[in-house]
Amino acid sequence: MGAICCFQTGIFFASDLYPIVLGVSMISLVLGFSVLIRSYRVWERVTVLPDILVLTCPFLLMILYGIHGFSQPLSAQGTFVEFLRWGCYGTVAVMAYYVGCKKEGRTFLKIGWHGMGLFLSLSAIFDIYGLVNIPHNIVYTLNPGISATGARLAGMLQYPNTFGAIMAAFLLERLFALAPLMQKRPSTWQVLLGILPVAPYAAALLLSESRGAWLAAGVASAAGLVLERRRLTPPLVLAAAPCLGAALLYRQLAEVQLAPVPWPSLLWLAGLWAGSSIAGLGLWRLYQSRHHLQIRSLTTMLFAVGLWTASCITVWFTVVDRITANYGTVSARWIIYRDAWRLIQQAPWLGQGGSTWRMSYPKIQSQPYVGSEVHSGYLDMLLNTGIVGFVIVVFMLIGIGWILYKQYRVLVPPYLVLVLHAAVDFDWSFGLVWILIFWLAAWGFSQRNRVEHSKVINVESIATQHHSKQVMHKVICVLVLCTTISLAGLSLRAEMSSSLQRQALQSKDSEISRKLLRSSLVWNPMNTDAALQLVRISSPEEGIGVLTKSLSYAPQHPGLVWKLAYTYGELGESELFIKWLSISNFLDPYNVGKQSYSLEQLLTLSRDQMAMGNKIESYRLIRIGVSHYNKYKQMVKDLSRQDEELHNDRKFLLTKEAEEWGSQLDMLAQSLPDS
Repeated sequence: MGAICCFQTGIFFASDLYPIVLGVSMISLVLGFSVLIRSYRVWERVTVLPDILVLTCPFLLMILYGIHGFSQPLSAQGTFVEFLRWGCYGTVAVMAYYVGCKKEGRTFLKIGWHGMGLFLSLSAIFDIYGLVNIPHNIVYTLNPGISATGARLAGMLQYPNTFGAIMAAFLLERLFALAPLMQKRPSTWQVLLGILPVAPYAAALLLSESRGAWLAAGVASAAGLVLERRRLTPPLVLAAAPCLGAALLYRQLAEVQLAPVPWPSLLWLAGLWAGSSIAGLGLWRLYQSRHHLQIRSLTTMLFAVGLWTASCITVWFTVVDRITANYGTVSARWIIYRDAWRLIQQAPWLGQGGSTWRMSYPKIQSQPYVGSEVHSGYLDMLLNTGIVGFVIVVFMLIGIGWILYKQYRVLVPPYLVLVLHAAVDFDWSFGLVWILIFWLAAWGFSQRNRVEHSKVINVESIATQHHSKQVMHKVICVLVLCTTISLAGLSLRAEMSSSLQRQALQSKDSEISRKLLRSSLVWNPMNTDAALQLVRISSPEEGIGVLTKSLSYAPQHPGLVWKLAYTYGELGESELFIKWLSISNFLDPYNVGKQSYSLEQLLTLSRDQMAMGNKIESYRLIRIGVSHYNKYKQMVKDLSRQDEELHNDRKFLLTKEAEEWGSQLDMLAQSLPDS
């Protein structure tokens, strides 16, 4: 599951989600459910709080999205995708809990966690040197507010900020796991294996250049230092040299914008990685030396502090401008949050279903920014599910945090990174982040003392607990069975639709493409992307039918509404064109292409009506065109007068074409009779 999540862009796109949900559902049905039924003793350890809270909350959110699906949400497709997501998360949470409760489960969870971390970090770093090929692994930009060096590492997730947060989680897990590792008196090879992942995790975090991930990692590290204040020496000593090696690697790659000369740079990479890890091990051996113990301990600690200081200085001089200035993205987020809060107030209790922000932001945005994601997982949850869903998520996160705090505090810092960074970015749109959160929860479950939970006080309590556990066992099994059956059927239909749509995109024969897209919409009529794709290669008459049906599943979809207006304009249906143009302007006012084309189409329609002798209709269209042009100009003026920094990412300006069409409409309007 973890490997597939990594390969599929962290499960950001819905088309990547469908086969994963289908696979998980089938595995759960064929193998997992029979295991759950036979493993009653595993579920005997379940406690009402917080275990049941954590295991049932994903299913509660799935049910909430299911309710939205039957109550005309803004996007039936977006709601359907979220329904599948949370059903998948719930199934994974239950299966991970089961694995963690088995004797060998803890080992499997560790192997899976480190396998994902090393795969994500090393694949991203190796792509820099040309050893592998990952699409969009490096994001290039000339905007100093986005990158200090002009290049950022995005990894297989193709998004640097979330990639940085995930790397921070893996890094903090390694750092704070060193203390319990040292208490077991490990061999030299075990210590070396323990610190070996530190350098690539730290390097990947630094190369992502995510200020939010750095800040979240700093806060989580501070919390971890407070929790582990009695065991600080191992991580401080062992990780100092690897982190300095990562800082030096970052400095070297940043200077060449992540485009080094392959083979000499590879030797530098290998030398830094191996040398820093061995140096960390040697520093620890020096600290443990019994000869002149106090002097050596003090010297070692001072040397370790010096290495940490050198690491910070090495990074600081590269990113000082990005940290101390260039806060354009921060101000843009503030504008998005302000607009999102106004949208939340429209349906505060239950929200408006999945993809609420994606469907609504062009309508409610106060500036023409580009932001199909709300850049806050918590706000996105409020938009989709309202206060009810938000409370469910918060209680679930508190439950996971409580389990980790009580059972295995080493995992609290990586958990905090994922939870904190989601407040300022759209991490929760990546399924991988939720998989990692539930992975950590299962890891915490696996640390529970089995003896402690098997204790009973008297015969009466034995009988009571036995009965309650039986009921809980049945409830969990029925819940998992119903969920997996529904998920298997729904994800199969969605995957068939998505597969047919991909085939249509690859086909060069328009007739074959139309047939494939029609079949795609039969499997999943909520697929608005397939509907728009079909309209582009169909006749206007067929396109209107497809658009009208698709709008029943997404009544406020800006793309569908504008395409319908455009089609009516092409057919010369002036009345319907004006009707749907008005709706489109309301749903997406800052669309430059639409504004310009509308003026051209109104001018063309008015001339056509005049040629047919329909002067009254022609006059009406001219007046509407002039009014439309004046509103367009006024919107541009209003934006230029705003006192705060303008984020005109959509380039909302008065185009030369619009000025030309508007001038012609003005000239025609001046010649109209006063009546």
